[in-house]
Amino acid sequence: MAALELRTSNESPQPNDHYIHLDEDLDLYAPETDILTLENLVPSPYVPDEDDATLQNSDSFTKAADDNDDVELSPGGILDEETVARGLSNLGLSADGIYQVYLDVTIPGFSLVDIGVLGEFAHLQRVEISHNNISDLSPLSKLPYLLYLNASHNNISQLLNFAPPFNLLEVDLSYNQINNMSDLSAHHALRKLVLDNNLITEIKGLENCQCLKSLSLAHNHLEAIQGLDNLPLQYLNLCHNMIKRIENIGSLNNLRNLNLSGNKVRSLQGLEGHNVLESIDLEDNEVIDIVEIQHIQQLGMLRELNLLRNPIQELPYYRLAILFHIPRLCLLDRHKVEVEEKVSAKNTFDASLEVIAARDHIMHVVYSFLQPQRIWDSTLPSVETPYPMLVLVGPQGSGKKELSMKLVEEFADYFGYGVSHTTRLPRPHEENGKDYYFVSLERFEIDVKMGQFIQTHKIDDTWYGLQMESIECVAREGLACVIHMELEGVLTLKNTYFEPRYVLIIPLEKEAYERRLQQCGLYTESQIEHILRRADLYCKYNQDHPGFFDMMISSEDIAEAYHKLRRLVMDYLGISSLSPVAQANNMNEAGKSETQHAASGETSTNQTTGQSRPKLSGTEHTSPTRCHVSSAVGKGIVEEESIRRRQSAAKEVVTGYVPPIYEQLLAQYPRMTPEQQGVSRTWTMTVMHSSIIMPTRLTCHMFQSSQASMLSPPAAPPKAPVYLTLTLPQNFSISHPG
Repeated sequence: MAALELRTSNESPQPNDHYIHLDEDLDLYAPETDILTLENLVPSPYVPDEDDATLQNSDSFTKAADDNDDVELSPGGILDEETVARGLSNLGLSADGIYQVYLDVTIPGFSLVDIGVLGEFAHLQRVEISHNNISDLSPLSKLPYLLYLNASHNNISQLLNFAPPFNLLEVDLSYNQINNMSDLSAHHALRKLVLDNNLITEIKGLENCQCLKSLSLAHNHLEAIQGLDNLPLQYLNLCHNMIKRIENIGSLNNLRNLNLSGNKVRSLQGLEGHNVLESIDLEDNEVIDIVEIQHIQQLGMLRELNLLRNPIQELPYYRLAILFHIPRLCLLDRHKVEVEEKVSAKNTFDASLEVIAARDHIMHVVYSFLQPQRIWDSTLPSVETPYPMLVLVGPQGSGKKELSMKLVEEFADYFGYGVSHTTRLPRPHEENGKDYYFVSLERFEIDVKMGQFIQTHKIDDTWYGLQMESIECVAREGLACVIHMELEGVLTLKNTYFEPRYVLIIPLEKEAYERRLQQCGLYTESQIEHILRRADLYCKYNQDHPGFFDMMISSEDIAEAYHKLRRLVMDYLGISSLSPVAQANNMNEAGKSETQHAASGETSTNQTTGQSRPKLSGTEHTSPTRCHVSSAVGKGIVEEESIRRRQSAAKEVVTGYVPPIYEQLLAQYPRMTPEQQGVSRTWTMTVMHSSIIMPTRLTCHMFQSSQASMLSPPAAPPKAPVYLTLTLPQNFSISHPG
């Protein structure tokens, strides 16, 4: 180090070689001196201080360290103290608590073959000597406090061939040359044993290791699972062996993680009963059938499953099928399971009735849009009232079809039968076009794709469906449509714009229902059991969805059930009494029957008391008796208008809409025009109370023509009829002189 010479003086400050000396601590540079001229500067000798001495010592230490780096550690693969000293760590108390010692030693990658010097470090608790060429572990016998041993990637051929320490806990001897498992009973505290990538062919010697919780024997030559009975194992890794069956693990009650990837396992049988098993890895095996999932379906704690590189993955909807059977999974094939996947799995393999109905409705709507559009004017709903329909709902054999037929037959002026399509064969006494349209499956599928159906459902491998044309045929006749179907069809129909009345027909007594199914001779015992279960489904659905059905009728007795249905329909239609013509017909037929019985010498004890079908129009049947009564009594305009009004009111009741009385007065009975006001009419009408039952509310037509009469309406009705509503007592007569 070069230094500039500083001359000192006790005299007053004077310039001296470009410096002014003030005192021993401060020199001022003379400003007139040329700082670029340094020839006259004389260097002074260097005197080291304390900082320079410290730096010199540091340099000496670095040089010594460099000299130590040049020293060869463990020459010839024989471990020496210098190598051990460099690998020591974790200073702490010894096991007896007396000494302060190093507890861990790490000596990897020194190509060691002899580790005898480790015996001099008796207090070591963790020894890591991986990636060497060690073949003998006997020097470890002098380490009584050893807890953790890692001797992987060496040339060890014998398993733990040294005196057992007091409490050896974990051993890693992977990537060695071990071909035989010796008895490890002396290592009673052993908790983890890793023997991956060795030459082991059989699992043995672990019977007394009652603390062993983790065992790994991956990449060995194992052909069977054995020697693990009653061990408290929680983690078992047997991947990449030659195991073909999952066996002998039934006693591993604490098993949580099982890895059998890279083997030849074809069945999951043997995994049943492991209620705490959380993870199963079966990647790269030979699992083929989805049925194998049933063996692990009941494992309540299972959260992870890996079936990658198995033939089962080639199945359609493989992932959804697994999630459907085991919805608890969080990780499938190393991919997180999303909530949407679980919902999709449920809807794919066990969809609710509502989901099935929604899909059916969507399918038919889409197919109908693909066809040329057609307006179904007869069933087109109005702003206020939809097209009236009555749907009888019930399981097979409940009597819904028979009741619908009887209802249509009796109330022929109100209802028509909507014929459904089916792919089943006709039964005895069934006619094509009357009971069902019996079509082939191919024809049924073609009609579906042509958009002709509004609902379809499948029952016992048989398809049923209702076409729009079937309803339209009834509607064109001016009648309400009566149909019968099962619950699946109802759910689809509720998605359409139709708003029928739904009546549940179901036998509540199972014994009577079962006897009826057996007596009809159409069903086998298994089919009967299935039908009875479906009957329970109907009852449960009715209880779980209040208001889904408008009415429920028990059908143990078909006659009683029809009586209730008939009463219900009559209440809907507003029919409370017989029409005069029907009453006269009944009386005439009863009298004729009595005359015939009297002529033959027999006494009749049964008389007809039933009601005839109510009429929407004034059309009479052409039977001689009815023609005679009709011609004797006659039917005037008042009666025809009354029938027409009751028909309109009945239809409104069927559709569930009854306008308020004020709206009826304004909409149905318009006021008279100014020209019609004050015009009086004179006409003659005589009402015989004995022959015609007059309601308390009489509606009659009044026309502008003075020649019009109530008994003979004009040929061409005027454009603006006037309606009058008269409220009269029950017993009355209207007469005119002459």
